[in-house]
Amino acid sequence: MKREPLVSVIVPIYNVEKYLRKSVDSIINQSYKNLEIILVDDGSPDSCPCICEEYAEKDSRVKVIHKENGGLSDARNAGTDIATGEYISYIDSDDWIDSETISLTLGKMLEAGAEIGAFNVLVVYEGEQGEPDLSDEFEVMNSEQAIETTMRNTKVRTTAWNKIYKAEILKDLRFPKGRLNEDEFFTFRALDRAEKIVYIHRQCYYYFQRKNSIMGEYKINRLDMIDGVHERMLLIEEKYPTLYSKAKTIMCEVCLYHYQLLLKNKDIDRDNAGRKKIKEYRRQLHITLKDVSDMKLINKVTFLMSNSSIGLVLAAKIRNALNYGI
Repeated sequence: MKREPLVSVIVPIYNVEKYLRKSVDSIINQSYKNLEIILVDDGSPDSCPCICEEYAEKDSRVKVIHKENGGLSDARNAGTDIATGEYISYIDSDDWIDSETISLTLGKMLEAGAEIGAFNVLVVYEGEQGEPDLSDEFEVMNSEQAIETTMRNTKVRTTAWNKIYKAEILKDLRFPKGRLNEDEFFTFRALDRAEKIVYIHRQCYYYFQRKNSIMGEYKINRLDMIDGVHERMLLIEEKYPTLYSKAKTIMCEVCLYHYQLLLKNKDIDRDNAGRKKIKEYRRQLHITLKDVSDMKLINKVTFLMSNSSIGLVLAAKIRNALNYGI
């Protein structure tokens, strides 16, 4: 009988007692059974620690870590450090997955000899169920092709949680503690280490959007996203030069978008540090007409305008006036 590799599924948990059971049940009830389910209680103040222990008593595959609150990255890292599986997956504690997710994705990974398997995502809003696309299609990409899809957050996506990773490619790779957009710093590095990535078109992951989620309101630490996009751009410049022009314009777009948001939320940037940071990043870029040749006119105008500090402010104001986002 063919041996099934052990898959470690890591669930970082904080203040989600209303949603936790649905998330964990979707993992426990996977058709693929050789799982190590690591529930990381990140100092949750509600009943989540007790719920975690209930699952550990019922199912020997469940391991529980109780730790002081250190944030999402720290919780994922704590789980990764004790994982013993040949493969690792991260599932957020208010999301859930299709019962065939691990079996389907891992099967395609083994078939293709891929180090990463990514699956499609269905966004589900509070009070809704959602109708997933159950497509049987899949495709195999190299690291450059996969990283290109993350630049627009399509298919493979920037997110860490819609994937299964071969554990050996993660080795010393961890999530940056204290960063809000931690996936921006993690995913492109993991993809860069993989020779093959399988993308499953089936919407296996249910990304739940609740009113009080961590990403619900704009805060100054959302600027972490710019740092992550910048680091990805530098890697692309070094290793995937054919993608550099696109990476550079997306970096510019992210700068413009966050400058727009800071203009709308000046109270969170009273010392102007956030806007200064964006201006410095934007100053390092030089967007040419060639870079924006295939863009809409509004992007051409505002991207080229934003090459200067004054132009950046004007471009952001124009885009705000037109209600033009990222």
